[in-house]
Amino acid sequence: MSLARTVLSTVFCTSLIAACDQAPAIGADPALPLDDPRQETLVLAECAIYFAAEQKLAQDGQSAKGSMTANCPEEARARPADINPMVSVPSITPGYPETLYQRMIARGMPQALADDVAKSRAFWNLVAARDSVLLL
Repeated sequence: MSLARTVLSTVFCTSLIAACDQAPAIGADPALPLDDPRQETLVLAECAIYFAAEQKLAQDGQSAKGSMTANCPEEARARPADINPMVSVPSITPGYPETLYQRMIARGMPQALADDVAKSRAFWNLVAARDSVLLL
């Protein structure tokens, strides 16, 4: 390999690595093709949760440990997401609810807030939406 090619390859790889966000992927469900319009529905719902959580943290004078909204479409900011804990909620179960909960933590949501969000209408509506999308 020539020196010019090596330098170009190194610059390209370094740029690619720098451009990659360290946050876990949003919503893309492996059971659906990536170009499936239902993917967008799931992504927007999950991102709406992250935007609402970011707003709640700001109101409480706190911040996330990372960028929860990294790679989220800006249009998700305008979507309503009730992240207040409900009185009666199912427990976190293995499968998608656990995956979503762990993804919230991995994206920098403080655990106390993630615990509350996991009891919210927005969280369980997303779980139900994902389940209904996969059953269609």
